[in-house]
Amino acid sequence: MAKTKKANNEGSVYKDKQGHWRGQVNIPSTDGKVKRKYFYGKTKKEVTDKVNEMLQQLRTNTYIEPCKMTLYEWLCTWYENYTVEQRMSTRVNLQTFIYSHIKDSIGGYKLCDLNTLIIQQFYNQKIKSGKLDGSGGLSPKTIKNMHNMLHKALNQAVSLGMIPKNPADAIVLPKRKKVEMRYFTAEEQKRLQEVIRGHRLEMPILLDLYTGMRQGELLGLTWKNVHIDLNGQSYVCITQTLNRIKNPDSNAPNKTILTICEPKTKHSFRTIPLLPEIAEKLNHYHEQQTAYLKSIGLPPAEFVFTSTTGTPIEPRDFQRDFKKILVQNGLSIVNLHGLRHSFATRSLESGMNVKTLSKLLGHSNVGFTMDVYTHVTEQLQIEEISGLQDFL
Repeated sequence: MAKTKKANNEGSVYKDKQGHWRGQVNIPSTDGKVKRKYFYGKTKKEVTDKVNEMLQQLRTNTYIEPCKMTLYEWLCTWYENYTVEQRMSTRVNLQTFIYSHIKDSIGGYKLCDLNTLIIQQFYNQKIKSGKLDGSGGLSPKTIKNMHNMLHKALNQAVSLGMIPKNPADAIVLPKRKKVEMRYFTAEEQKRLQEVIRGHRLEMPILLDLYTGMRQGELLGLTWKNVHIDLNGQSYVCITQTLNRIKNPDSNAPNKTILTICEPKTKHSFRTIPLLPEIAEKLNHYHEQQTAYLKSIGLPPAEFVFTSTTGTPIEPRDFQRDFKKILVQNGLSIVNLHGLRHSFATRSLESGMNVKTLSKLLGHSNVGFTMDVYTHVTEQLQIEEISGLQDFL
């Protein structure tokens, strides 16, 4: 297909002899020569969008030739334009990766000079001594999260025609070490439920033991997302989380902020049924909470679990007080996430289907649930297969 010759700062979209969609933009040059930049795509719209974006950059004098743009410069551009819909906590982590880890290391490489080996050596060094406080290397999980960010940013650079291929495609990531999962045995759980009776943290601990919510989901739960029907089915809906994260504003006096975020994935939005006994206790707790706040001149609480002044419970305070309960009563030191693990373990021990448990926990797939709770399923298999002895 013939195409019309275009002047500088103009573009064209056409099909080549093989029937593929191509785009072309003429870029002005200081030496008077015409420099052409080409774009490729599967559809006319895809190529047209790329051409129009390039033309807009030329009109606004924001275009930088790929080999003149460093990785750090591109990551800053990518962060400002392509991560605006990410959760605040996610964007804070991305900032840390870009400004604290990449900027002064591989961030100085020009995009066209960046290759797989450079990135691989960067990750290898971070595994050995990547912690910002100098106390050791980054975990495989952190490396994977950093890689996911870098890979996405470089994929966007490929889509925009800035580089021909993604140098992060062939990276070999470190294997994640399986961390021993800590939870309460059935006997320990019974003991815990006894010692927290009447304690101000009894209800949040009890609710976590029988729903398996993540800490942020538990502390971010509001009464509008709690449905209690003492004559029918009661449930809670997970729609948000409460977390303390690094302050995005580095100039602010407070280094961290308490913030409400959406759940981490679409699977984390879920409804969890409540046992009648738990629903009854939660209903009684709500009545007591409302009466107490009224007595000190405060309106009914928005959040299910609050401090004595009606504000949301600080995650660090919750963790500290929970550990204090365990220490004072001689119980195994299990972190708050161990309450979630205890719920999952009791559920499997009680015969719950793994697929059902996976949905209640908000996991992305059943395979992940089975991998996390392999120790439980293996023990159950041993116990069940031993029943065949009756036939010998």
